[in-house]
Amino acid sequence: MCGESEEEKIRVDVLENQVLDVCMQKIRMCYSPVFEKLKPGYLKEIPEKMKPFSEFLGKRPWFAGDKLTYVDFLAYDVLDLYRIFDPKCLDEFPNLKAFLSRFE
Repeated sequence: MCGESEEEKIRVDVLENQVLDVCMQKIRMCYSPVFEKLKPGYLKEIPEKMKPFSEFLGKRPWFAGDKLTYVDFLAYDVLDLYRIFDPKCLDEFPNLKAFLSRFE
């Protein structure tokens, strides 16, 4: 579940860190005492945050390649949380929507 080839292992490592970065940004915003003030600006930034995930996934079925790895679970979790936060946030990223459907 960690990737088999060197390329897959590198992709797993890169995505794990990207997921954690995006997740921590959302956590800081959600738990901020000025959440309601920050929320509109954050909603506008979501496409900018989702674009790198879309580009990294590309046309692959899973983020590391052809096989499911543990980072697909991490990516699913963060993408699903964003989808709950803003149900339309993935509309311009059909490959991410397809990834979520495949995972489910």
